[in-house]
Amino acid sequence: MHRHEDALYQKIKIWLKDEIASMKGGENRLDPEEKLAARFGTSRATIREALSELAQKGYLTSWQGRGNFGHPHATALRMRFDITSDFYNLLGGAEKDVHIDQSRISLGTPSDRLIESLPIWKGEDVFHFDWIYGAGGEPLIICKVQVLSSQMKYVLEHRKNEMCLSEYLKQYHRGDIIYTTTWFHAVQDPGISVQFGVEPETPMIMWEEFFYDLLDQQVCYNQVYFHPRETKLSMLLRTI
Repeated sequence: MHRHEDALYQKIKIWLKDEIASMKGGENRLDPEEKLAARFGTSRATIREALSELAQKGYLTSWQGRGNFGHPHATALRMRFDITSDFYNLLGGAEKDVHIDQSRISLGTPSDRLIESLPIWKGEDVFHFDWIYGAGGEPLIICKVQVLSSQMKYVLEHRKNEMCLSEYLKQYHRGDIIYTTTWFHAVQDPGISVQFGVEPETPMIMWEEFFYDLLDQQVCYNQVYFHPRETKLSMLLRTI
């Protein structure tokens, strides 16, 4: 798209999402594509592309022969990890003044929990560091990272706000990062509770993940703790 068309396309998406958000159940049918195109003074192709992108995020359903139907409840969902696993964007990014702090990097042995999951790492040296995502001066997500030191080309002393862990590894790991596997646990961790400012026995969600390279080797282990009151993850699953 040209710059003018791209700007118009973005405005159309925002307008359509806002319109969907204001709809009520049973009154959620959008105008036909030709009418929307006339309203915005653009082509049906541009309208169709905007509708398609909104449909991919679950904000509307296109039903052949029946039209396009908006889903206002879907627009109200926040922290949707089916859209992004980048915690900076998950928390709202620049719109919420999200800040990310990195702890000092230490070289040591893998944690007991990591050895329990991956005994092959016993005796290996790993870099340990934390990434702490916060807003309004309050920590909201704490990531505890362990990565094989022998596989890293470089370790950042200070984290870049725009860089998520997968991007970080792709840039500074010696191999090619291909995918992650993830599990969710309900845990109690007094140390993390202190950082969140909650009672030590407070249960919280912990996201545990491994990063794999092209040779299908586990090269990084990450434990992600979510503030038990301030972070509520959501997702949207389509049934059609």
